[in-house]
Amino acid sequence: MTTADRVTHREVQEILRTFQESGWASMTLELDGIRVTVGKDGPPAPAPTAVALSAPAAPAPAPTPVAASSAAAPTPAAPPAVDTTGCIEVRAQTVGAFWVAPGPGEPPFVQVGQAVEAGQQIAIVEVMKLMNPVVTPQGGEIVQICATNADLVEFDQPLFLIRPTDG
Repeated sequence: MTTADRVTHREVQEILRTFQESGWASMTLELDGIRVTVGKDGPPAPAPTAVALSAPAAPAPAPTPVAASSAAAPTPAAPPAVDTTGCIEVRAQTVGAFWVAPGPGEPPFVQVGQAVEAGQQIAIVEVMKLMNPVVTPQGGEIVQICATNADLVEFDQPLFLIRPTDG
């Protein structure tokens, strides 16, 4: 690989595989004007993108009814519309698998209605077995969790809505 050439996807995978097998805790790599920082316990958390919302988001469409067997539990009602006025979005900083808890069977980092502090970890986005923390840009209350646990999320996809605390 030469810096005069473009870095290929395969070369990036090889670099990350080598890092994962190394004894290093973290690594910063800069090639072709792109800087990538990775860590086995998650990289230093970048400042999350916070976007002020000016209008309430449209509520999610109601699920389509499905014929249920007599043994099935009743389907819960659709959640009520959420007032998102003045809320900020916490968005995904990378593409990956979204996790609401530190590990299987463990309690979630946060729940709707919970107060959070600026810089608090509220989720994980996993990329190629590297866990990237999702942190709050400021303190407030979790109003909505916009992504589903274990789903793949896209870069810049809204993950949480937070109502900032006054002050």
